[in-house]
Amino acid sequence: MVRVDPAAISAALPREETPAAAPAEAVDFGQVLRRMVDEASTAEHTAARRVEALAAGASDDIHGTMLAVKEAEIGVRLVGSVRNRLLDAFHELWRTSV
Repeated sequence: MVRVDPAAISAALPREETPAAAPAEAVDFGQVLRRMVDEASTAEHTAARRVEALAAGASDDIHGTMLAVKEAEIGVRLVGSVRNRLLDAFHELWRTSV
């Protein structure tokens, strides 16, 4: 499963600036997407290793293995959904006349 760091979410959200507050750092959207893809890929590789260990008899943790597989599946679906939404937004902008 893609683990989301609450600090990363709060850093990505726009903040209301007060006069005494320093300007918030810009978050690179490409880096956020790259991190999501990397985390989904890592979860998928971890799940594959756990499945192989279970099949080889090196592990008997079927519950943990199934959790890892489902977490990886959800992470990959999330990345796919974000990709599809981005493509839809791009196509919508492409069709918009100025």
